Amino acid sequence: MKKNILIVDDDKRLRELLRDYLTNKNLEVFLCEDFNEAKNVLSFVLFDLIILDRMMPTGDGIDLIKFIKKIATTPIIMLTAMGEDQNKIEGLKTGSDDYISKPFEPEELYLRIINLLNLYENFDNKKIKIGFGDFIYNISSSELQKNNELVYLTEGENNLLIKLIQKRNDIVLREELADQEFDESELRKVDVQVTRLRQKLENNAKQPQFIKTIRGKGYKLICTDL
Repeated sequence: MKKNILIVDDDKRLRELLRDYLTNKNLEVFLCEDFNEAKNVLSFVLFDLIILDRMMPTGDGIDLIKFIKKIATTPIIMLTAMGEDQNKIEGLKTGSDDYISKPFEPEELYLRIINLLNLYENFDNKKIKIGFGDFIYNISSSELQKNNELVYLTEGENNLLIKLIQKRNDIVLREELADQEFDESELRKVDVQVTRLRQKLENNAKQPQFIKTIRGKGYKLICTDL
């Protein structure tokens, strides 16, 4: 069954280019030119994924993300010409699952779409297992095992690991890992929590194999789907 994708952008040329490209990739694509039209459509149509522009004449995409999250758990990719980290972080903390800065290559967007669709489908089906080294994390039971032995994680460590798993093999900003509105003290708490998690996962926490530090940005979990 084809996946239904909604694109919300006021740039007609971009909308039609993406529609043609993604349709050729066997996706069903619907277009909206502004946020008001999108809200009307979302009130009676369920989509598998939504792509929306951050800033348009009719408002800020952040407000549309808040609206979507009240009525659905649909994955969202935010398009933005506002490349600063602060703007990306705001979108991610509001509920966007991913972002891509304009200009971009359609193939990159397509790969991000497929990654998110697969992730949500696997989470929904409760089948996914994530592996790294001798460890296996079972999504359905929220359990971490090493060589079939249960590894105890605190609630905070488990939440942190899930966030890393959701964007596995990709950079997760420190701000995304914070549980609250972030400031420098919250970011330091993230670093402490990562250090504690590493002590349970790594043979040498000072030379981590699985949770890599991406200097000036955040962390990356190196793992494989099973």
